Amino acid sequence: MRRTKPITRSIAASGAAACAALLAAMVPAGADEVIPTYTATYDVEYKGRGVGESVHTLRRDGDGYRFRSATEARGLARLLRPRPLVEESVFEVRDGVLRPLEFRLEDGTRKGEDNVTIDFDWAGGAAHVTKENGRTDLPLENGVHDRGTLQLALMLELDAGSVPAAHALIDDDSVKTYSYEVAGEETLTTPAGTYDTVKVVQRREGSSRHTLIWLAPELRHLPVKIEQRRDGETLTTLLLESVQGLSDSD
Repeated sequence: MRRTKPITRSIAASGAAACAALLAAMVPAGADEVIPTYTATYDVEYKGRGVGESVHTLRRDGDGYRFRSATEARGLARLLRPRPLVEESVFEVRDGVLRPLEFRLEDGTRKGEDNVTIDFDWAGGAAHVTKENGRTDLPLENGVHDRGTLQLALMLELDAGSVPAAHALIDDDSVKTYSYEVAGEETLTTPAGTYDTVKVVQRREGSSRHTLIWLAPELRHLPVKIEQRRDGETLTTLLLESVQGLSDSD
């Protein structure tokens, strides 16, 4: 695996503008692909024990894109989630900004009590969130994300040399705000190879949990490791096993 040079770019909090500039620069004359598509497979651990595998894919979908993550439990974890846990986001790029259109979550259980669908009605200015107990309508503002576009926006903004100060997320029946800070640079060895990475901390105000994300510039800032922690304890870890579509050799 080719190693990148040390990361020397300064990181500023001008995410949306930098992301728009990057998207514009990425589209040569006559090309229609704005964001590089890929497939990434992760090993999933919970409190240090292997519990499954997660496959993330980004594909073109008409004039837009479809991001999908499907996590298959294994071992005893299959008793709780016998079906794949699926998150799927359909989105477009509008004026250099990722704009979600549809989102769905299938919780992997037999009953599906935590399944969610979100329709982003930009013309009407509302996000329609449908769960088992009914529908909630939330006001929709420019720049809001679902879970899929939240990760992709971070990748694109880091690729442009910046990190967002914050992003708003709609994922169930409320709007949450996540803040970001760069916690340094690390060389990380994964089953997919060894990468120089930027380590980013994602936090939500009022939550005891935070997420550490290691993103590899060599892979267009794809996360190669993700850790969710609570009160100093590591809960869930995703570690990159393989990737197609982002390295120079693909």
